[in-house]
Amino acid sequence: MINRNCILATLAAFATSFVLGFIIYQPVLGDFFAANAGTATGVIRENPVFWQIIIGQLCGAALLVTVLSWKGVESAADGFKGGAVFGLLLSLFYGFMNLGTMNTTTMNAVLVDVVVTVAMMGAAGAVAALVLKRG
Repeated sequence: MINRNCILATLAAFATSFVLGFIIYQPVLGDFFAANAGTATGVIRENPVFWQIIIGQLCGAALLVTVLSWKGVESAADGFKGGAVFGLLLSLFYGFMNLGTMNTTTMNAVLVDVVVTVAMMGAAGAVAALVLKRG
């Protein structure tokens, strides 16, 4: 059921994953992902379209909060574990589907992205669980 806490938890999870993604994907791992971009050329935007990224992140946060609320998380630790499992499965699904159908990535990039996504979704899940339990 959508209520005030779910909306606030979604916004909190969004903020957490957006900030972590902004920090991790470009400044920390930008060169790595550029070197592991696969054989396709011209597929990475020089200037990202942030409104599209924000919509995607909001949808991902809403999905995460929905899963955590269905799971009935009781603590930040539960939220971290649930978010980490969610991130693991989602990133393995998306990464291997892309790897198997396009030339836009490498196995190394997929595996590193899985680790990053697990950490980001775990953190977002912990924050979301705190907000969900607050109400």
